[in-house]
Amino acid sequence: MWPVPGGYGETLVASHGLRVFADVWRAGQPVRWPDGSVVSLPITGGSITVDRTQSARRSINITVPPFLRSGTYTQVPALPSLPSDVLGHYGQELRVRHALVAADGTLLVVPVGRFRIDSGAGSDLGLTEVTIAGVSREAYVVDDIFTAPRTFSNPSGIAIIRQLILETLPDAEVAVLTRRDRRVTPTTWDDRWTAISELAASLSVQVYADPTGRFVITDLPTLATKPVWRFQPQAGGSLLEAARTSSRTGVYNRVAVQGSTPDGATVATTGVDWDKDPTSPTFYGDPDTGAYGKVTKVVSMPSLTTLADCQAAASTQLALSTGGAESLDLATIPHAGLEALDVVEIVTDPGRVFATARRHMVDNFTLPLVPGGQFSVATRDVGAVTDS
Repeated sequence: MWPVPGGYGETLVASHGLRVFADVWRAGQPVRWPDGSVVSLPITGGSITVDRTQSARRSINITVPPFLRSGTYTQVPALPSLPSDVLGHYGQELRVRHALVAADGTLLVVPVGRFRIDSGAGSDLGLTEVTIAGVSREAYVVDDIFTAPRTFSNPSGIAIIRQLILETLPDAEVAVLTRRDRRVTPTTWDDRWTAISELAASLSVQVYADPTGRFVITDLPTLATKPVWRFQPQAGGSLLEAARTSSRTGVYNRVAVQGSTPDGATVATTGVDWDKDPTSPTFYGDPDTGAYGKVTKVVSMPSLTTLADCQAAASTQLALSTGGAESLDLATIPHAGLEALDVVEIVTDPGRVFATARRHMVDNFTLPLVPGGQFSVATRDVGAVTDS
């Protein structure tokens, strides 16, 4: 979860207002109108989607009026027609902040994304609102594919990930928030983002652009990760609805990670982990004894060379594969600090917290950018809360 201002949680569940700031930037500087003021968009609708399964984790889709006020008595069409237009897709970016307005007027501001503008659509006659769509900064790295396969080796896998990002965006900030690292023996990849993703998975880390546009390399959550927020209904809570879906599709409760095959060996070095928590809905074991069954996923990570590395990777991959048997789609008061893969607690009956509290992992959510918009959160149940 992104750090939020003091008092944010209390304001969220109390009466509050909403303000959203969407400033336009280009070449590392805010775009300004002729009078020197920063171009800040009057958003009439739209949302930000955060999805752990997408290479560019954050995406934005907003609507703005057909004309933007550029001065006291002047305006310009919002729909871009030239590369230099304010909302063109030639390097222009949106930097968006989401602010709760407390009862005393205090603004509690949270950054929610730095987006490359990818498209604009609307009436050339100015008869309709203009729709602007964009994606977070991972997209620049995804687009910068290799022209030929490349081989990398380094005492530090993190160093390779950082190099691959900075080759595309030399001025990007890359925050390394993990101590996990290892030597990478010569390994060949055909694609830049594939190399980053596979290295990250083998190190049990995640790589993404945070709400300020900074690239972050940090640990993947595990089944033991502590929750960052509690959703609950009624007074003092933010949960409005929880629609439950049950499915076995895509659920694995045992993961085997196969690393390299040592010289002279006939099989790859393999680490295995499984869901051992009897309170988990995907507890590994004989279904005749009340367990979920035995569903195994095998993942190949040739850059891993030791059993310890394979075992660690299996544990983190397991956390991303279990829990799908029970998923919740939440309708809740928008919390702008939430991040994909955050672990949260969900309580469906405040009168029976211990009995109904479950631990979930956030798969995706949609953050509204106008008052009254629905904040939907999709999660996966990863086990009972045992320390409430």
